Amino acid sequence: MNQPLPSNESPFQGLRELIATLRGENGCPWDRKQTPESMRVYLVEEMYELLDALESDEPSAVLEELGDVLFHVFFLSCMFEERGEFTAMDVATANTEKMIARHPHVFGDDKAKTAEEVRARWHQFKKNQQKPKPEKRLLDAVPKSMPALMRAYRIIERASRVGVDRPPLGAGVKALDQKWAGLRQAFDSGDKETISEKLGPFLFELSGLSRQAGVHPENCLTRAANEFSRCFSHAEEELKQAGKDLEDVNPEEINRTIKKYEEEKP
Repeated sequence: MNQPLPSNESPFQGLRELIATLRGENGCPWDRKQTPESMRVYLVEEMYELLDALESDEPSAVLEELGDVLFHVFFLSCMFEERGEFTAMDVATANTEKMIARHPHVFGDDKAKTAEEVRARWHQFKKNQQKPKPEKRLLDAVPKSMPALMRAYRIIERASRVGVDRPPLGAGVKALDQKWAGLRQAFDSGDKETISEKLGPFLFELSGLSRQAGVHPENCLTRAANEFSRCFSHAEEELKQAGKDLEDVNPEEINRTIKKYEEEKP
């Protein structure tokens, strides 16, 4: 039987000891068998749950999800500590030193008056600090595991740093119109391969256009998805109260009910 953790521990030290206990000889079988590789999927899930909490603007939910993400950070750090690589404290120390070095306009004599100046200097500092890696290309820094829409936005953003930018906003809209015309023809053909070939570039062009307009497509799509979900849920509840099952209701009635809630903005 494991002993309770000392109550006088600092929260971070207490969390570290908790994980060490879970991973220890008499700890939890599930926690003990985890590896950095197996924890990837759980970390991603926790990050999305945190994003949902931030979207809800519920402090208690954000508090809980931040705690879960923090647990995963410590959990992964403990795994590397077991290997003799580094500790959670090393992670905190290294990050603190890095952030200080990257904010010379706060902790040094450098000056930056706008967020844009800070961003430009941040990227330049990162570039200067990186060790030469001939095999590393500019866009390799954008994780392939990112959601596709977010990855497209980041790829376009990074390419723009070396002058490969999208056309002016007006020209971008025209380019999007051209791609939409091609996409419509693909839809008319009904050929899935053709549709796939045309839809990808259209979405990529749309992502670039969003960046030029100063809005993030991921946030816009999330907001639209949330709005549709809200309207659909209200329609589902209304139909259930009328004693109707969604699977048995005429699609026209479902769409009509959803439309009613779309017109009633919250």
